[in-house]
Amino acid sequence: MGEVLLVYELRPESPEIKPEILEERVRANLPERIKMQNTIEKRPLAFGLVSMVAQFIIPEEDGMQDSLEEYLSAIEGVQSVNLDFVTRL
Repeated sequence: MGEVLLVYELRPESPEIKPEILEERVRANLPERIKMQNTIEKRPLAFGLVSMVAQFIIPEEDGMQDSLEEYLSAIEGVQSVNLDFVTRL
């Protein structure tokens, strides 16, 4: 079975939540079969908010993308999760 690369933008709830904090929280309990790439991108928004753009590799199976999105949305300090890009590897 193949793999899928997903690129997500995670927007913080407040300017106090920096991309580095979000990255720590994402990596802390990342589900077993999901891999997060080492490089993150910081994307300035407005009013001091800076989002985190991260790449994830998941198995190409039903429900894996939904599981990842649910996990990311449940992280403390994350206001929204937006899918920027998806492709098969």
